[in-house]
Amino acid sequence: MLIEIMLVVLTLFLLLYRFVTKNFDYWEKQGVTQIKGHFPYGSHKEIVTQAKHLNQLIQENYEKFKGEDFVGIFLLGKPVLIVQNIDMIRNVMAKDFNHFVDRNCASIGQWSSGGDLDQLWAQGMTELLGDEWKDVRSAFTPIFTSGKMKGMLKMIAEIGKAMKKNFEKYADSGQDFELKEEFGKFSLDSLAACAFGLNPKSYEEGSGIFVRSAAAVFEISMVENLKVLTRFIPGSAWLQQKLKIDVFKPKETKFFRDIILKTIQHRRKTGERANDLIDLMLDCMKSSDNVEVVENEQADDSKLKNHKRSKELTEDIIVSNCLVFLIAGYDTTGMTLGSVGYYLSKYPEVQAKLQDEVDQAYEASGGSLPDYTVIQELPYLEMCIMEALRKITPVGGIIRACTKDYTFPNTNITVKHDDLVIIPASGLHNDPQFYPNPKEFNPENFSKEAKAGRSPYAFQGFGQGPRQCIGMRFALLEAKVALMEVMNSFSFIYSDKNPEVLQIDPNSQLGYVKGGLYAKIQRR
Repeated sequence: MLIEIMLVVLTLFLLLYRFVTKNFDYWEKQGVTQIKGHFPYGSHKEIVTQAKHLNQLIQENYEKFKGEDFVGIFLLGKPVLIVQNIDMIRNVMAKDFNHFVDRNCASIGQWSSGGDLDQLWAQGMTELLGDEWKDVRSAFTPIFTSGKMKGMLKMIAEIGKAMKKNFEKYADSGQDFELKEEFGKFSLDSLAACAFGLNPKSYEEGSGIFVRSAAAVFEISMVENLKVLTRFIPGSAWLQQKLKIDVFKPKETKFFRDIILKTIQHRRKTGERANDLIDLMLDCMKSSDNVEVVENEQADDSKLKNHKRSKELTEDIIVSNCLVFLIAGYDTTGMTLGSVGYYLSKYPEVQAKLQDEVDQAYEASGGSLPDYTVIQELPYLEMCIMEALRKITPVGGIIRACTKDYTFPNTNITVKHDDLVIIPASGLHNDPQFYPNPKEFNPENFSKEAKAGRSPYAFQGFGQGPRQCIGMRFALLEAKVALMEVMNSFSFIYSDKNPEVLQIDPNSQLGYVKGGLYAKIQRR
């Protein structure tokens, strides 16, 4: 009996070995420079062991293979093509978008192959595939137009007042504070208010569970990482779906799902409206199949013009996208604001220039927070935010899946259906070809003149093309309001608690700095 068991185990091992290693010459056969694959982890065991963050590995590979248009790697046994040529990047993200519609390949089913909670994430706009994604994107695009953003500004401004009071305490005490942690509270409360009319009051004592649950989503242990990676193994995704195994933060997902469901049920029962994201999404469920295309608002959505919904929106889709909006927006915006605060403290001349622009705007508005139009007309404010996104990039590798076979123009290199492609955002953002002296924080990299002198695809802070972040307009408004409220009253002071060299935390789902970023603050 023991011998039979050993033979079965050996057979399964050999089958797994064959599956993982069978494509290890996949890119080499096409003449593409590739990083050798090793059983069982592929090209980079650091991803599996979390010795390094993916953002860091992508930047290192980009610099190591500078001048190469393409680099092939393997995630476990999955062939992945890193596209480094800026024109080819444009092809993937926009020009030939119909070949790269999805952000993940259908065969992996990273979220949809799990239990009910994982499947909830799978219905979010970031994970939906093909026509289902087009249905949701085209339905929700009008929610993020400037007209809707003006309505949300008042809610964000109210949260900004609580944030200022919190910073007053730090100004009085002279205490160092972790920037992302404090700005994350502002981000979370703003998102909760604008998404479903709630105020978690994260700056008050006793509000910890909301903040802790949101933060926990982005703290990925090695065990959790391995659980997700197992879905690359043949049969594993099917088995986990049958057993209803949730691998991605089930406790936190359930917490936020229940809040969103209760809000939806309350609105339907009472007929109350807050004109927040939930109301706007529920309106989309009732609307006709005709898609509103708003000129000059979401230019990259023009490829979806005249798209007809193949099915109606469901409550699960509403819940899923509210969940994605809240959780993804919380960490990315908090991280970006933390990065801006850090660099303003380190570059006081930049901070002074930004304060001058902000002061003039407040003075013209009678001392109050300016209106939406004025906020959008402050160029240096946006330049500082974009430069912080370049320096500390939340998503250093933007994934696209090939949805139908594609040969790159003027090459013999072909990606087949279900192959993965990565756009090396963290590499592009540190390339002196696009950003002179990339190690320096220089908002002038995003002046009108500087942007005109390089390809727009050299900046990937929000992605590019039709799958660009749909919430970009909201995220920028949120960040601008926070910085304006702070800069009008305070100055950031550099803290000695900051590490001398910034390193990406391998345990961070997004590429935040290991140990955090700190500052002090003083009244002006």
